[in-house]
Amino acid sequence: MRSTLGFFSIFALVVAGLLLLFKFFAPASLQNENDQAQLIYLLLFLVLIGGGAFGSSKAPITVAIKQAITWLAIFMLVIVVYSFRAELSSITDRTYAELVPGEARELSTTQNQSGLIAIAIRKSDDGHFYANAKVNRTSIRFLVDTGASSIALSFADAKRIGIKMNELNYIINISTASGQTLGAPVILDKVSIGKIVLRDVEAIVIKDGLNISLLGMSFLGRLQKFEASRNQLILKK
Repeated sequence: MRSTLGFFSIFALVVAGLLLLFKFFAPASLQNENDQAQLIYLLLFLVLIGGGAFGSSKAPITVAIKQAITWLAIFMLVIVVYSFRAELSSITDRTYAELVPGEARELSTTQNQSGLIAIAIRKSDDGHFYANAKVNRTSIRFLVDTGASSIALSFADAKRIGIKMNELNYIINISTASGQTLGAPVILDKVSIGKIVLRDVEAIVIKDGLNISLLGMSFLGRLQKFEASRNQLILKK
């Protein structure tokens, strides 16, 4: 029977070499002490599992070597995934944003060097920007409207987020595509889109004639910056 201790030693040396390669090719990923500790614990775990399995195997040497190569490939895959975890997360977020119109995608540090929280919203096929937001704890889909002085909530959305409809005071004259209507001023405790969060946001509940709520300047105007390009809307705070 092959020496289990010997194979543990071999695996330890191999993994140590992989750790040095990782430090050489991705030094920035190991600057944080927590990251270093997590990687070392992970590699030690893989040494125990891989070395133990290989050393205790009764299979012929050629089969054992194939098993060792498989484990080394797993080690390398783990290191690659760990090295590019931030990039992979960004790709996942971007793919999700493409598949779900209106979903906010946080910009990476290479795309956003302002030091601000920055998110991007993909333009819809109809040429408009829609934002999936949370008002208090309720998900609301907004049409972004820079021409609206305030957030405008449809009657249905206002009801969904828990506004006491019987206490509203409709004192504001509003012009909509359907004609003249009335609006009631309210203050929203919290409005969030992605990681951008604003509190005590002014809004107007529209009595009728509004099919989708509007994200207006009472939200947009409180941001550090917002800008629209051909394909996306960028919000910064």
